[in-house]
Amino acid sequence: MKRQLVFLPIAASEMGVLSGEIAVADRVAYTVTPRLLDELGYGENESEDAEYAALVLASVAALTAHGERLVVVAEVDPALVGPGEDPDNGQIVLTSCPASAITAWFADEPGTDVADAAAISKGLTIDQAWDLPQVQALLQEHDLLWNDVVEYRRG
Repeated sequence: MKRQLVFLPIAASEMGVLSGEIAVADRVAYTVTPRLLDELGYGENESEDAEYAALVLASVAALTAHGERLVVVAEVDPALVGPGEDPDNGQIVLTSCPASAITAWFADEPGTDVADAAAISKGLTIDQAWDLPQVQALLQEHDLLWNDVVEYRRG
């Protein structure tokens, strides 16, 4: 069965989604959509670049909603994906996400100061936050770190 790669912005208090302790139901997430490809000018053969863009957009959504960049990655059945309110930025609604579909998560390196970017972008949309100098500095100076879900599940 074909799976769809999705990026779910979460708060640190929701890390239990990785083990299934916290259920994912009707959550905003991000993925590569035709509108995202058009918006960014990517062709069909640039899927890795588009996936990275969806990850970065999800990280900005996490920052504006939760004050931190924490993004869960999952490969889900496309039937679990519905349209979101911001398709140009790859937004979708993830109706559910079994813990077994989660493959990794991305987060800032411990000690990365996100306070200024988080404070100024709180409650904004991705597009509103994107142009803020503090958010751009965070995106340009601090790459997200990849973490294997197995590491979390081991405790």
